[in-house]
Amino acid sequence: MMDNLYYRPLEVEDFETYLLLQEEALQNSPELFGSDYESYQAISKLNKEQLFEQFLDYPYNFLLACFNSSNIPIGMIGFSSKKDKTNLRHKGEIWGLYVKPDYRTKSIATNLIQHVVDSAKENLGTEQILLKVAVPNTKAYSLYLKLGFLVYGTEIRALKVDNQYVDEYLMIKLL
Repeated sequence: MMDNLYYRPLEVEDFETYLLLQEEALQNSPELFGSDYESYQAISKLNKEQLFEQFLDYPYNFLLACFNSSNIPIGMIGFSSKKDKTNLRHKGEIWGLYVKPDYRTKSIATNLIQHVVDSAKENLGTEQILLKVAVPNTKAYSLYLKLGFLVYGTEIRALKVDNQYVDEYLMIKLL
């Protein structure tokens, strides 16, 4: 199952497979994302495509995916930076980490994060990377700590899922 995995930024022709993976992520883990499946489904396909196209600007704003040997994406992560804002260019943000359940515990999330960190540092000179992680998501939280991220705050009631509030840790990694 782990043979021939490869990582690359998503491209225009990946839009349909991205949609499937995004929908799966929102269905399986709504408490981990700022959007939810129903709201995402209500967005027109054209608007989804326009949103997707914003993340085709590697190395500044991109979606990095891990593909299996059948060329099926099994995980992804987003990265955003402010290339046009001089005072904010020193930092970037990781968001939207998702790995299909059958591939968890296989170091894919670790590799996705490390690829993004390495790209940001080498290609942009990024000095710090920020992220948010839902407090109940203890596995992701532990992974981020293991990879050198530190908590610098907590956003109380960051998300509201099924009338339940979810707090998020604000985390940073200095490069």
